[in-house]
Formats: sequence, structure tokens, C-alpha cells
Amino acid sequence: MTTVSLTTVTLIYSTLTLIHVLILLFNKGCPDGWTPFGTRCFKFFDSHFSWTQAEKSCQSHGANLASIHSAEENAFVVDLIKEATGENRKTWIGGHDRVQENLWMWTDGSVWDYAIWASGEPNNTGEREHFVEINYSATHWNDYHEDHVQSYICARDASPKVSLTLGNCQCKCTPDTN
Repeated sequence: MTTVSLTTVTLIYSTLTLIHVLILLFNKGCPDGWTPFGTRCFKFFDSHFSWTQAEKSCQSHGANLASIHSAEENAFVVDLIKEATGENRKTWIGGHDRVQENLWMWTDGSVWDYAIWASGEPNNTGEREHFVEINYSATHWNDYHEDHVQSYICARDASPKVSLTLGNCQCKCTPDTN
């Protein structure tokens, strides 16, 4: 029978705990089928939904309709859509002003700190355009009415992926990705 001292067990446990914490902090990943950008993961959906249906679909995947915070992120989203469709297809993103006219916000609660409206937009045609679509005019945005059905793009925070091998034992833990 092999005996292991309490100090050895404590040292092994402390080391494994530290490794686990470091993996959680530095090894963020995206679920299968999602594409990373910065600290988030994006996925294009070719289903044609209204803006509200699209947001509900994103939420069922632990995400929201995509918020966009820079020219680089906008270009990434445009490229992701073009890669999936072969064109600059009009696609729902998470911007809206349905709470108060011309007070734009994102469904994920992040700060509205970037916009690239097409010329003359947002214009609230018919006083019913409260939802943002990308690729309206090249890579620019348009406000549009909720009833229109089209593709959409979701974004979510990257999830930690943990993989640890100890001798012949391998443990792979990935949080539920919906």
C-alpha cells in the first residue's frame, strides 16, 4: 500500500486549482459553429425571422442579436455574413429605439458607442422603423420595421473551455452552449 502525505495531497490540490483558474481566465472559446472576435462569439442564421423573433432565437442560444462597437467589428460582421451568403445580405443586428425615438440601444445592454448609418438614416419612415439592419447600403445600417423577416446574427460572450490530462485520465469540461 502506498501512503501519500497530507502535504503532498494539499500541494497537488492547490496546483490543480491554480491550473483550473488560469484555464478559466485565459482559455476562452466559442461553441461549435460560432466565430470568435475579441471576447465574443458570433453566428449568422439564415432563417428569416422578424427582429423580435430573431432576438428570441438568439436568446435560446445564450446570446443576443449582435451589438457592434467599432469599425473593425462592423467589418468582421459584414464579412461573416458575406462568407455565409456570398453577398452583403441585409441582416438584423441588436440595435433598436423602440423605448424612445432616436435613443438607440443594444439588446445585450451594452453601451451604444458606435454607429455607421447609411446616408439619410435613421429616418423612421412611417414612424414605425425602430430596428437596425446591417448591409443596407454596402456595409452601412438602416432602421427598419419589425415585421420584415430576414436573416440575423447573434453574439455571445466566449465560454471557457477546460481540458486537463493527468496521467491516463483526461477531463474535458465545456459549459452548456445551448
